[in-house]
Amino acid sequence: MLFISDEFFVFLVLVLATMAAVRHPEVRRWLLLGFCVWFYASWSIGFLGLLFANILIDYVIALRLGGEARPGARRALVTTSVAMNLGMLGFFKYLGFGATVLNSGLTLLGTSWAVPVPHLILPLGISFYVFQAISYTVDVYRGLLTPTRSLRELATFIMFFPHLVSGPIVRAAEILPQLERLKEPSTPADLMAGAKDFVIGFGRKVVFADTFALLADATFNAPERYGSFDLAVGLLAYSLQIYFDFYGYSQMAVGLARMFGIHFPDNFDTPYIARSLQEFWRRWHISLSRFLRDYLYIPLGGSRHGLARTLFALSATMLIGGFWHGASWNFVVWGAIHGFGQATAYLYRERFETPAQTRFWSSPLGNLTGWGMTMGTVLLAWIFFRAPTLEASVSYLGRLFSGASGAATLEITFTQAGLFAVVLVLHLLAYLRPTLAVPWPRAALAQGVVVGVAYLAFVALKQADAPFIYFNF
Repeated sequence: MLFISDEFFVFLVLVLATMAAVRHPEVRRWLLLGFCVWFYASWSIGFLGLLFANILIDYVIALRLGGEARPGARRALVTTSVAMNLGMLGFFKYLGFGATVLNSGLTLLGTSWAVPVPHLILPLGISFYVFQAISYTVDVYRGLLTPTRSLRELATFIMFFPHLVSGPIVRAAEILPQLERLKEPSTPADLMAGAKDFVIGFGRKVVFADTFALLADATFNAPERYGSFDLAVGLLAYSLQIYFDFYGYSQMAVGLARMFGIHFPDNFDTPYIARSLQEFWRRWHISLSRFLRDYLYIPLGGSRHGLARTLFALSATMLIGGFWHGASWNFVVWGAIHGFGQATAYLYRERFETPAQTRFWSSPLGNLTGWGMTMGTVLLAWIFFRAPTLEASVSYLGRLFSGASGAATLEITFTQAGLFAVVLVLHLLAYLRPTLAVPWPRAALAQGVVVGVAYLAFVALKQADAPFIYFNF
């Protein structure tokens, strides 16, 4: 059930109505878990057993961690949890890729022997729910969280349908304590605030993302037909498509959780006004950035063990973060670009930047220069993220900078041009007036009318139930 589908709207109304009608706290919580199971089963009933087994194993390990004082035993338990989760992810997501790489290496060595390449179906949401399971056991190990004795509570945290399929990657320490709110019916304020976020995210997806997708798909599906200018437009369109697509999904997830009284952290903060790659990742996919920082970058040494260790940690974190998105060399290159860019900038600041240069980067011209360099890197990296193969990425890059003309011309509609202009204005306002608030009626009835009318308008504008991009990861 896509969040933008009519089927999901019926499902959501049924869930909210049932939760409002049932007053018994325990029954309400069991019912919500049942609805979460239904939601996942509607996508991937065959992998429910795998998800249940994952939850049960981490539940048992966390309980053991809570009662274990020996450091060695605790390390063994948390290592078992992390290895189990990452092993499961690696088996389904990377086994086929690993076999392909191995066979390529064997071919280079001149042997005709090859290993079979498995073609496994990727369980829906596995890239996200294994990270959330890891956050639970690691936080228990670190003493940040007391392990829950309720298997139902842990299952609800992992399977909570607003974030189950594509995030945000929320932390157990942040969400598990909030599940107590499920004992009581949602307040009108939570329902309205959640509905507002849900509808705004809906609009970002069906109006902006799906419109820009038409231009991006045209150029990336047949780059050889277009000239350099059209390829640049297509690249810009894709950068906006993926932003509004994932931002829209994330905001809808935040809104859905809020309808049940659960507060998710925001996942985006106008990333395209960033003036450095480091700032970009503080604004883009914030939940993933926080996870990589706390569970990978810092354990790798962070910035606490000298320059060389920091450069390694930055590069390795982004490389692994890129590979997490998919079993493809394209994602490795995409992560490497961001890792190399951040490491280079850190090295420059620590070793070569003079006081005069520091003052320059703080000036308006320096800010503009930093923004241009950052966006140039981000946009070029998106080519590897979107193109189907490494060869196609290199071909797109070559035609983009060759000044070539194409046999076809990209047709930009009035609506698409208007949306480009709207995006430009919104980003200028976000840069110049970051605290500017969007007007919003105070009366509950007026709020309801605005949300309802906006939802109906977006449903009417919806071109199709196009899947969210991050469903692929």
